[in-house]
Amino acid sequence: MVREPRITHHALTAPRGRPGPARWGRRARAWWRILVTGLILLPLVASCYVPDDFLVEVRVNRQGDFGITYSGTLTWAPLWADIRKGALSPDEIAEKVENIRRDLERYPEFSTVEHEGAGRFRVFYETTGHVDGDESFYFLRGNARIIAILSREDGLLVVRTHAITDDNRQRLQAVGMDMRGKMRVATDRPVLSHNAQARADGPQGFVYYDWVIRSLNDPAPRIVMAR
Repeated sequence: MVREPRITHHALTAPRGRPGPARWGRRARAWWRILVTGLILLPLVASCYVPDDFLVEVRVNRQGDFGITYSGTLTWAPLWADIRKGALSPDEIAEKVENIRRDLERYPEFSTVEHEGAGRFRVFYETTGHVDGDESFYFLRGNARIIAILSREDGLLVVRTHAITDDNRQRLQAVGMDMRGKMRVATDRPVLSHNAQARADGPQGFVYYDWVIRSLNDPAPRIVMAR
């Protein structure tokens, strides 16, 4: 498995009975409110977890072995927005925070999950794996894609972050959210294209590709490699 080189903070400075008509009406209205709320929040951002204040390193070699390290924050955007609007009681906030904490802690790759407030969690995540052929790996998961490692049958491998649409970007910025951090991809594979801001040679044939993300308006990091 690829484990070196590593990024450090210094280096780069998740009824009884049959209800009558009246009860059905109340129940229908309650479900309708839940549905409408869900539809309003769903477009906020595809993954709902918004990364910020992060250092990320992705290491991948010619054999398809990879490693990911993420140190930073993850914020559950719908909860952040509800708190900003004053839409939740303290008990409701505490319940939702605990649900998010459980969502993240069910992944053993998280060694740190600490709530900083308003649905924002300080986390440390590290994992290794392998992709080959038509395989993919997603951090955090398939329906919460912050970082994707995409392998293709033709030997190409793509590492990219989740691109945010213009509408979602505006929704996030409207509730005071942003995204800042640093990302590095270290690889010994031939690189066909990338949008990194810096490139440097490393040890053992590895090359570093670095990005500094200063806001949600910056292009999503992307690099395409051959076998």
